[in-house]
Amino acid sequence: MENKNVGELAHIIPASPDGPRAAEDPNLSRDDRALADNVLVLCPTCHTMIDKAPEQYPSEVLQEWKQRSKDARALAHGTPVLATRAAARALVQDLLDTNNAVFRLYGPVDDLFDDARADQWRRHLRESIIPNNQQLLRFLRANRALLTTDERSTVDEFAVHVKELEDRHLRGDWTPGSTKFPSRMATILKDDQ
Repeated sequence: MENKNVGELAHIIPASPDGPRAAEDPNLSRDDRALADNVLVLCPTCHTMIDKAPEQYPSEVLQEWKQRSKDARALAHGTPVLATRAAARALVQDLLDTNNAVFRLYGPVDDLFDDARADQWRRHLRESIIPNNQQLLRFLRANRALLTTDERSTVDEFAVHVKELEDRHLRGDWTPGSTKFPSRMATILKDDQ
């Protein structure tokens, strides 16, 4: 049996300045157009379809497809699905404890304006809290069957918090009214002793 490739590399913003969706980011350099962030893998039929109807498949839609695929792979290849709430709680507890330690040491405090503390907070957000939050979210979604109805609601609120925290600290979106860390996360998967 002969091996055949069935996936094609599809550019989100095209490699050439006159391709589909090129007008969405005309200043994107040739080098940036070749980066993996600007490419997704599609079957030949879907690749042809998106390029023939770019108005129906703008870059935002393709980026969302790419992110969903990335999330699904992370979930399938590295996020354990556990059998018991106790085992799941142990994994969650470690990540929550790490994040809580960073928050206690460097997190924002009313009436305390210290540039060094703020710099440490920003650094630890990027290096610890945000990656831990992503791992927590992937893990809790993969182990959703272990959660109660109320805990599922808490995870949904946590997902909003994670997105808004990333938008704020990674993408510079300082829209007022961001959600705070849901306090109920401290007891998620924790059964009464």
